[in-house]
Amino acid sequence: KQWYQRRVAITAGEDTTKNEVTVHRFPLLAGANKLCKASIPYKYNPITLGSFSLTKDKKYVDEVNIPAMKDNISFPINLNLGFSEWLCSSNNIPPLDPLFYWICQNKFSLDNIDLLTYRGLLKKIAITKFDSYNNHWCVRLCKVKSSVIMDEIETVAKKQSKLTETHQQKLFQFYGHKFEDCVLNKTESESTTHEVNVVVTSKIAKIRCLFAAEVDGKNKNDEIIELKTHRVLHTKNHNNAFRRSKLLNTYLQCYIAGIKQACFGFRDEKGFVTHIKNHSIDEIEDICCSDWNKDQILQFLTDVLVWVLPLIQPERVYHLSYLGTNYINLEEVESISYVPDWFIAHANKSTDT
Repeated sequence: KQWYQRRVAITAGEDTTKNEVTVHRFPLLAGANKLCKASIPYKYNPITLGSFSLTKDKKYVDEVNIPAMKDNISFPINLNLGFSEWLCSSNNIPPLDPLFYWICQNKFSLDNIDLLTYRGLLKKIAITKFDSYNNHWCVRLCKVKSSVIMDEIETVAKKQSKLTETHQQKLFQFYGHKFEDCVLNKTESESTTHEVNVVVTSKIAKIRCLFAAEVDGKNKNDEIIELKTHRVLHTKNHNNAFRRSKLLNTYLQCYIAGIKQACFGFRDEKGFVTHIKNHSIDEIEDICCSDWNKDQILQFLTDVLVWVLPLIQPERVYHLSYLGTNYINLEEVESISYVPDWFIAHANKSTDT
């Protein structure tokens, strides 16, 4: 493969020689077509190390209660109830702080960790050239000792979409939360804003990762499951879109975190769930074999990480982004770390000891 690099001058009416930055480029066309089978099946073995919860007001707590599916669920389920009272809670803490807390409280050493992040960011990078919706994303990266820390920042397109969000779009967001409340045995204190995360370690190629993944609930066998809602599939186009986007995203969410099963609640156009269908991730892979290939997608994620991580230098901050072009771009943006001092002190201590 070829990795591209060019010098880009930022023009703002000033002397551009003083504002020159280096932009590294990863071409999306690198690698084979998305439907080609990888020559070697992708090997991946995630291990869950622990868990933590976030309360309604996003405070970190060690106590974890993953709610189980109800034994008896009555249909139809009205997902509209409570929407007028529902408010998306604002998160005023940096996204990775809860994971930082878990690492410090459990005295977990980062000496052998190459990448520290959230599962959702790994998924976003992995599907960059495979998802039909061509979603833009941007993450920032810095290095603490030998570990690269990656979290998400909003793109201009994302900020704009929030400002122009329609009533229906907000309603669809609420449906997912409401579905969880209706099918899980949640206590009164466990509302739609209560989050449970598992902390997982895994190797992507030779890159040792540590990440947090939000989980929904568990089945009767005490196994974690992913819960999703989707409109009832009436047409061939509905089925095609379901396989190419919904099942792709759900599969990767599950696979990266080591979750074996997903539960789908199918709703009508009025927001009533008429039936539920369970799929193992192996079944999802078989259903979508003509639409996407897991080995190829995860190999693309591996290629991006193997390319970008060696470029991250200490005491620097970088943006890695995809904005709808034929490239993933990496550029240095500033030299001030966004990682809290107390976490840097823990990383330094774990290395010294």
